[in-house]
Parts: sequence; C-alpha cells; structure tokens
Amino acid sequence: MSKLSKFFYRVLKEEEWIIFKKIKEFRGNELDHESGFIHLSTFKQLKETINLYFKKEKKIVVIKLKLTNKKLLKWEISRGDKLFPHFYGTLNFNDVEKVQIVKNSNAL
Repeated sequence: MSKLSKFFYRVLKEEEWIIFKKIKEFRGNELDHESGFIHLSTFKQLKETINLYFKKEKKIVVIKLKLTNKKLLKWEISRGDKLFPHFYGTLNFNDVEKVQIVKNSNAL
C-alpha cells in the first residue's frame, strides 16, 4: 500500500453525513470510538469495506478526502493483514474533495 496516497475515503451512513454537513466535523461513529481512530480506506479498499460493513444500508455516502493534517494519519495492519489508513483526530469538512451518494451499496 502506498503511503503516498493523496486521497482517502470514508463511507458514511446517511444520518452521519447529515450531521457532518451540519456541524462541519466528523468525530467518528461507535466503531471508530471503540477503536480509538476513524477508519478510512484507500480507493482499492473501498468496495470491500462497503461490502463488509454497509451492504444492508439503503443509502450510503462515500466521501473522498484530501487530509490537511496527515500527522494524525497512521498506516496500520488491519483486515486481512493489510495496511489501512487510520485517522487519529477529527475530520474537517474542508477536507472533503468529493461526495458520492449511493442509493444501493451494490452500485459501486
């Protein structure tokens, strides 16, 4: 996994996206709080993440992020012994580069 990735991805439930847009920060969901960091994916990891964790959702929001504070980003071994980007901070709405609303998670 390239540690020089320019963009990172976060999949949100619709309710999480609404709150993120409103308060302009995302501090994570329950899983993130339990883990101690915000789970992110690379583009190559995105489809598997959606299939594993969001398959039952009727609508999801995929955000493409260009992190301004990469000091809070760590590449750590996770699912399948692969490196994943983990963010130890709060995501800022200004870091959002692109938003894709997906009505059926199988559409990706």
